Amino acid sequence: MNPEYMLSKDDIKQINEKYGGTLRSDAEIETALFMGKGRSLYRKIAYLWRAVLVGRPFTDGNKRTALAFAEVLFESSGFKLNPDEEKRLIEAVIKISKDNLREINRIEGLIRHAVKKD
Repeated sequence: MNPEYMLSKDDIKQINEKYGGTLRSDAEIETALFMGKGRSLYRKIAYLWRAVLVGRPFTDGNKRTALAFAEVLFESSGFKLNPDEEKRLIEAVIKISKDNLREINRIEGLIRHAVKKD
């Protein structure tokens, strides 16, 4: 496990398996984990979301996987998400995936707006 993230590539893969997907390529996930080292929680999630929502490394369940591991990371960091925050996170996941957003600052901004805990 990567203590920097509180979850590993294998943890993300296991989350995805719950949604019926299989890993096609782990390169973008590995890169996202590396790029997020030493960054804020929001930036870490942004890198991982870009890897999963735009890179689509799994055969199925990419959006559900992204939402699930973000919730794990927030909870592991002491954030208790309320229903409105969860709804806004879902909307952010859909927007990033649909619009193929690649800009990390924009993705991080959507996450910060959804959770609103600074």
